Amino acid sequence: MKKLSRLSTEHRNNLVAYLDGELPDKEAKSIEQVLSTSPIARSEVESLSQTWKLLDHLPRDKASEDFTARTISLLHVEVTHIPLEDRKWYQQARRGFICITWLAGLSIAAVIGFLITNQWMSDPAQEIVEEMPIIEKMDDYSEIGSLEFLDLLKKSRMFDEIPHEK
Repeated sequence: MKKLSRLSTEHRNNLVAYLDGELPDKEAKSIEQVLSTSPIARSEVESLSQTWKLLDHLPRDKASEDFTARTISLLHVEVTHIPLEDRKWYQQARRGFICITWLAGLSIAAVIGFLITNQWMSDPAQEIVEEMPIIEKMDDYSEIGSLEFLDLLKKSRMFDEIPHEK
């Protein structure tokens, strides 16, 4: 005698979809095969089907009038909550702060560079003032020609007796 089989756990889980006609063909055929061979499985399906029909006779609750408005307002609050980092004004303020920081840094570097350069580099006008006595006699020096001639004059000691002009 053939053993009467019940619906497996997997079939029982898919039974509602089977009764609604929403189950894929392969799984629906598997359940139909069990139902065709087992009166116990057919009884389970019949009782579940009767239960669903009885549920249709129960009164249905209606949502309150403001249910839709409350739900949408809650949904709107959830949707409009944007993290601070993603807000447009925050991104613009952050970019502005970065630009201002860079400009301040470059300005400070320029001022420090100017001060250091001004302190360590000599002023060309000051050099000219210091070398003025040599510049005034430049015409006389240009007639000498070379330094070898001056070395020969120094070695000759010919001009040692002449007092220097003040």
